[in-house]
Amino acid sequence: MLRTTLITLAVVLLTLTGLPNRVGAATDDGDAFISLNAAELAGWEEGNGFMPAVDIYYNRVDGLLVYAGVEYERYISMHPRLVAQRGWVSARADNYYFISVEQPFFSPDSFSLGVSLYNRSIWNREDAEMITDVENNLLAFSFRQEFRNYFRSEGFTIFAEQEFAAGTSVRIEYANDELSSLDTQQHIWSSFRTKVDWEENPRLERGILDDREEYEGTLKNLTGTITYDNHDPVESTGWKVVLRTEYAGSATGGDYDYRKTLLRTRRYFRLSPTQTLNMRVSWGIANGTDFPSHKLFHLGGMGNLRGYDYNEFEGKHMFFASVEYGVHVIEELELIYFADAGRAWFGTAPTEYASDEMNYDIGIGLRLDAPGAGDVRIDVARPATTEDADIRVILRLAATF
Repeated sequence: MLRTTLITLAVVLLTLTGLPNRVGAATDDGDAFISLNAAELAGWEEGNGFMPAVDIYYNRVDGLLVYAGVEYERYISMHPRLVAQRGWVSARADNYYFISVEQPFFSPDSFSLGVSLYNRSIWNREDAEMITDVENNLLAFSFRQEFRNYFRSEGFTIFAEQEFAAGTSVRIEYANDELSSLDTQQHIWSSFRTKVDWEENPRLERGILDDREEYEGTLKNLTGTITYDNHDPVESTGWKVVLRTEYAGSATGGDYDYRKTLLRTRRYFRLSPTQTLNMRVSWGIANGTDFPSHKLFHLGGMGNLRGYDYNEFEGKHMFFASVEYGVHVIEELELIYFADAGRAWFGTAPTEYASDEMNYDIGIGLRLDAPGAGDVRIDVARPATTEDADIRVILRLAATF
């Protein structure tokens, strides 16, 4: 028990003092569980040449996943930005790689073109927006608990990105990926709850409802994303807005046919020196028959309908809304009252979100501000429309809001 506790404390310390990776190894904009950059550790000037880098992840399909390689950037000279990493997977005899080259034009932070080549485990973008890599990996390592489903992707992505003033950016990308399912590895170690089985990682499927079949194929899709973010986390004011649309079909080829659009908005208000209001609304619509299962919308659990099980609801369409009212008891501790509403469905009408099948929950949370380590938060929630529903407790570590 002492050995387990010491190992856990050491890894948590490394995680909380680890430096965020600018270009994630498992997603295009993620942060590793632990990120070690030679420039940061040695106090060298970053963005001025080749730098060794190591990124470490931890999950139920890969176990300990270590990426080692180099990063190159000459910020002022606007040379191509390069990331080249090789990944070692502890849970099975396997290897990954990730290579990305991005060329800025006109200025270092305006327009850029790039290409990524990879063979890696990955998860959908909605999961990445609900919980960060750091938090998910830390929960997996510590408590044998995860809030992501994984699959393997081998292929390439070509992308263009334009950044504007006032926190606005536009990104367009074309991806050509060979997809395959990944199995949960029950022997993967965790610090606590060691006698509890890991949740099974779902197999990839194609189709919807009764026409679904287990399927591994080639996904060729176009994605456009507009992002606006002027959120001030210190003052708790501002907006975060993401509009994303995806297309895969006859024009792109591949084994899947679908269209999908997601609008996600978040508004932060400062009501008084000790009171805040946080409101979120998400709306997603989609169509298509040869629909990849990992592109469906899901609700339930951490990040949305907190009174329900993780991914309890699934559909081609989705509506979700949430409101949180926070009161700072002391400077570092906040009491939060919240309510969530949402549903996901397969019907043909994307405006069915106003039906009587909406799911609701209410809850209360405590958030502790841990400087330099994100927030530690505990939420207690239960469904609002079911009298004998279970109360769910959600622990969040190194979280960002």
